[in-house]
Order: sequence, then structure tokens, then C-alpha cells
Amino acid sequence: MLKFILKKLFWGGFHRLLSDRQYIKIRYWIENGIWPDLDNPGRLSEKVHYIKVNEQTPLRKLAADRLKVRDYVAEKVGEGHLIPMHGQFDSLTKENWDKLPQQFVLKANHGSAMVCIVQNKEEERFEEVKAVTEQWLRTDYSEVGREWIYKDVPRKIIAEKLITGPGGSVAYDFKFFCFHGKARLFHIDMDRFDEGRRNFFDEDFKPVDVTFRLPPKKEPVTLPSNIGEAKHVAEKLSEDFNFIRVDLYITEENIWFGELTNYPGNGFSRLLPDSYDLEYGELLRLDDD
Repeated sequence: MLKFILKKLFWGGFHRLLSDRQYIKIRYWIENGIWPDLDNPGRLSEKVHYIKVNEQTPLRKLAADRLKVRDYVAEKVGEGHLIPMHGQFDSLTKENWDKLPQQFVLKANHGSAMVCIVQNKEEERFEEVKAVTEQWLRTDYSEVGREWIYKDVPRKIIAEKLITGPGGSVAYDFKFFCFHGKARLFHIDMDRFDEGRRNFFDEDFKPVDVTFRLPPKKEPVTLPSNIGEAKHVAEKLSEDFNFIRVDLYITEENIWFGELTNYPGNGFSRLLPDSYDLEYGELLRLDDD
């Protein structure tokens, strides 16, 4: 009951009065039931917050900008890994909409989880999609979860090619947790726009009994034949960071760059069981270690 009351107070407006460190500590406790150590962090989730507070660099900000990061990716691994763009807009107009193909993805440049999949434009109402994108444009995502990297990032709507898998379904999302240029853990996101499933594998491509926000698929998951190449791409893109998550789409034809994620789960989600959050936390060496 106490946690329920504090949660209501926190999101009811109290969170706006807190410093970033206070916000992190209280929200982390509300969501995880333990107090984070931000001075001598051990868990990966705690170290993600340490990076957020103490490593406010231009490189981190560049990684969060979906447009600027494309130049970084092209320099690191080549333009061939970039998803083709159909355009970028200050606002989605009917003229823009009419010029887009039947299938595409709309994303906001300045935040996370601002994605709209259009698999058949004829089945979508332009006014409804535009309303969603306008809500994105009104949102200062840096204030949503105290992620400074999104502050003052230009607010644009990006239209990209829809990357599909077998049968025309949305391609699976492969997310590599990279520590000091090495991909030590990754998960595959499946059925993202349905019930959502997430299966983990270690650096040797063996299944790991880890969960992170979503449950795993019970059936065995077959890895693509080019998973080794994808791991190499992820490591090339991560080599300038002590920690970063590299998100890729893997098809038979190519390995496509999705995004660089500075703070998986914004640091408030842990690898579970907790022993894994501690184990992978040990792999991340901070400046003070």
C-alpha cells in the first residue's frame, strides 16, 4: 500500500520537483523495490544511470539523433547498412503522405518509442496518423524520463523503408548489448506489435535464461545464418562507447541499422534474475573502476 501511495504521489507531480539523481533513485525504487547505488554502482542498470548522469558527451547525444547518427553509421560500417529513407518532414502533410509508398515506417527523430508501422497505406487514415505524429512533435522527450540526450534534438518526422521478414511480416529486431566494443549479450524482439516476445543469447549464440521487460518465446528460436556478421557490425558501431546497445534488423539480404540505444529501458528495467544484472554489470568498466 505504501509503494502504491508513493507511486501515485511521484507521478502525480512530485517527480517534477526532484533533481535528476533524486528522480532516478525514487523511480528506481518504485519500479524495482531496491535503492540504486549511483556512487558505486554494481548492477548494469545502476551503471546505465551512472553513465546518464556522469557521461554527458557529444557522442552520446549524436547517438540519440536518428538523423545525425546515420552519418556516423555510414562512416563506421558503410552506407549499405542504412535503411533507405523516403523523406524527413517538419510536419506530416497530405502532400508528403500521398508521395509515400504503400509500406513504410514513420519515426520521430527526437525520442524513443515514437514509431508508426504502415503496412498498407490504403488501410490507414491520414488524419489519424498525422494526429499521432503531431503528438510526437509536441513532446519534449527529454522531460519524459529525464534523458538529457534528447534535449534540443531537432523535431522531425522520418519516413523509412519497412524492413520485412518471411511472409512480409515486420522483421525481427536484434539488440546487442556491447561492452567496450564487444557484444556480450543480445536479444531478439519478436511479435513486437502483438503480444511481444524477447529471447536472449550470449556472445557464443547460446540461449540464456534472462528476461528484460518481456517474456521469452517458449518455442526454440533459430538464429539467422548471418548472425555472426551482425555481431561484427554491432561491435564496429560500439567501439567508441564503454557501453551501448546496437539495434539491428537482419534479413537474408542484408543487416540493417536500427538505432544506437544509450540507456536500455532508461536504466529502470533490470536484467532478471538479478544475478544477471550484476554479472553483466561487472563487464562495464567505468572511469572510476
